[in-house]
Amino acid sequence: MYPIQLKPIYDKTIWANDKLTSLRHIEEEGYGTCWEISAHSYCTNEVINGIYKGKTLTELIQEKPKEMLGKVPFEKMLRLAYLDAKEDLSIQVHPYNSYALEHENDLGKTESWYVLDAKPGATLVAGTTTRDKSIIQKAVEEENLEPCLRKVDIEAGDFILIPAGMLHALGAGIFAIEIGTNSNTTYRFYDYNRVDAKGNKRELHLKKSFDVADFSLQSQKISNPYMEGQHKILVDCDEFVVELYDVKDTLTLDTEGKKFHTLTFVQGDAKILYGQNSLSVKYTENVFIPASLGSYTIQGHGRVLVAYSKI
Repeated sequence: MYPIQLKPIYDKTIWANDKLTSLRHIEEEGYGTCWEISAHSYCTNEVINGIYKGKTLTELIQEKPKEMLGKVPFEKMLRLAYLDAKEDLSIQVHPYNSYALEHENDLGKTESWYVLDAKPGATLVAGTTTRDKSIIQKAVEEENLEPCLRKVDIEAGDFILIPAGMLHALGAGIFAIEIGTNSNTTYRFYDYNRVDAKGNKRELHLKKSFDVADFSLQSQKISNPYMEGQHKILVDCDEFVVELYDVKDTLTLDTEGKKFHTLTFVQGDAKILYGQNSLSVKYTENVFIPASLGSYTIQGHGRVLVAYSKI
């Protein structure tokens, strides 16, 4: 096997900014979400390099599960996407596994955000200011939820975990990579009373949201100034691990045949050296490292996020 590059899948949103499309020289506007690594039924990326070019990631995993995933079961695949927000996203909550399987035929969703860029004064929502469900219910009925939302100041380099059950929303002017579990289920809890071009409000999913919401949950951001040679474990939760490396010259990693890695190049360009071969990668690119690849080296100067599922 070899490091796998995948064709991004762009989704249009009403809140899209132009940071990612500008970086990638895409003329068409309105793409707020870009799926970078996905083997979900909603969308699966196409391999664009090597002998498996043209196959989807899902097909390749189904054909070569041990080589691709190692000891990781398919349901523990990770899903990565860019979010590029010009406006505040709606307040959302994701279900946990048992609820999602029963009601959506999908998995639950725990995710994390690493911020590549943020406008001055940018904030996101991570939890609520009260644990009292009745207070939040009243605020929703009165269409005045904002005082109950816990806002976190955000700047480039920050990282935050978004567990299933926690109310959350990315804020205006934030460009982030989302690393999370293999799910596509989101419940919209509150939308700031906004209307679309036809004057219609977007659908809310209040019953399901209240079923799964845990108003005791809050997350703290982790700030990460660049420091050559730095290594941090940003999160080690039940579902996955995300590590940060500020690469100086070279960094050697090893899947040990047990688990795949995902690489997100959030600062600078690099090369991936494996065996007698190499693969050049650019800023914002994501690469899937099959479990069977074993040892490989990242060469360059910059920052890379390495994520993998918990076995």
